[in-house]
Amino acid sequence: MDSRSVFAGAESMTSEEAQPKRRTLSDLVYAFLLGIAFGLVFAMLPAMFISLSTLEWHVSYIVALGLLSLLSGVASAVFGKSFLKPLIWLIESVPTVV
Repeated sequence: MDSRSVFAGAESMTSEEAQPKRRTLSDLVYAFLLGIAFGLVFAMLPAMFISLSTLEWHVSYIVALGLLSLLSGVASAVFGKSFLKPLIWLIESVPTVV
């Protein structure tokens, strides 16, 4: 066995592994919707600590809530798991309240 054939085989393996996996439209939509859900959760955090009756729902707050949700959805669709993993870790690290 020639040493060049061993290195040639190793090069083809790394080039196949280096190619990014092509994501389908359903994967992108799923990541987008999951990002929107995370964006809504994080945008609603102030409402969880303040009574909803005392929180004034101004148009600017609603627009900011929508923009944060949409940006989170777009970022999760573009970056995929590298964007969603820290968010999932953050949600999992919050202690449960019984």
